[in-house]
Amino acid sequence: FSRKKLCTVRLSRKLLPGYNSYSLGKLTSALGIPLTDRHRARGDAHATVLLFHKLLRTENAEIVFKQFLNAKSQEATLPPGLPKEEFLKLPTTPGVYYFKDQKGKIIYVGKAKNIKKRVLGHFYDKKTKELVLCAETASLDYEETGNELIALLKESAEIKHYYPKYNSAQKRSIQQYGIFTYVDRNGIYHLAFNKIKMTPNPIAVCYSPTEARQYLENLCSTFELCTKYCHLQENVDVCSHYKIKQCLGICSDLEMVAAYNQRVQEALQSIKDVATTMVIKTNGRTLDENGFVVIRENNYAGYGFAPAEVAIEDMADLEMFITPQKNTLETQRIVESYLRKNPTAVFAL
Repeated sequence: FSRKKLCTVRLSRKLLPGYNSYSLGKLTSALGIPLTDRHRARGDAHATVLLFHKLLRTENAEIVFKQFLNAKSQEATLPPGLPKEEFLKLPTTPGVYYFKDQKGKIIYVGKAKNIKKRVLGHFYDKKTKELVLCAETASLDYEETGNELIALLKESAEIKHYYPKYNSAQKRSIQQYGIFTYVDRNGIYHLAFNKIKMTPNPIAVCYSPTEARQYLENLCSTFELCTKYCHLQENVDVCSHYKIKQCLGICSDLEMVAAYNQRVQEALQSIKDVATTMVIKTNGRTLDENGFVVIRENNYAGYGFAPAEVAIEDMADLEMFITPQKNTLETQRIVESYLRKNPTAVFAL
């Protein structure tokens, strides 16, 4: 069953301008239309019919009704509480967009290659979640990013910052774990992991205890380190890891401390050798600028926009243009996916 629809709220805005509110209760009160049994089917329906008759009798009603009944009319598509001007101001460029309620609170954040087209897609979508979102939307905002990569990264950061009511993905903050090193009173170098807030200067970052253990297991296997001193086994006199058996005896006093520490240093150096600082170059918001994303020691560090004439040779050239950002599991996945698809967009610093 499909019929053309008319919205009395949008019709009232057009034919009866100047009222403070266009909700059924306040508008009928202002117009002297009786409304009994509020929020009951019969009462609301009766008041709506009386309002509809009044709209039919207003000046230019015939022209306005024909416009609204046009299948391609935006008036028939936009949410009732959203002024048309809010939609018309949206650009057709890549960026992040925001749905806001009557109090100006952000209730949804999204990203798009074409902001206006994507927002219109929400209005056409008849899923229950979209209908509820659109019904609560009173205003729109946006920020152009010039490219989809920065839009994806900014969307992720904004969702975690504003925690919008109608965003379901990316809200959960995933606990990070840092790999670190220290020296005990016997002069032996240890490798271990802990929650990132307990690890001020991690040598590597993982996103679960399992990932952190696997990271240390790989180092143990590669550099013949002791699982006891890599904290893969706790409260044991000597190591006896069921998978890793390459320990050369530091835990049994069969190996000199200096020789063991040398291998730990080699393991640490291997991490530093892999860590890279690089820049992903992207389109800017205008032809006069370039967008960029900074990866510092394999971690997403932020994004920015620099004038096209600026020559980028080292990090100092970018510092004044960078908007620092947190490295999260989501942003790491976004960057890694982009690098796989666009390897030529990267240059090392």
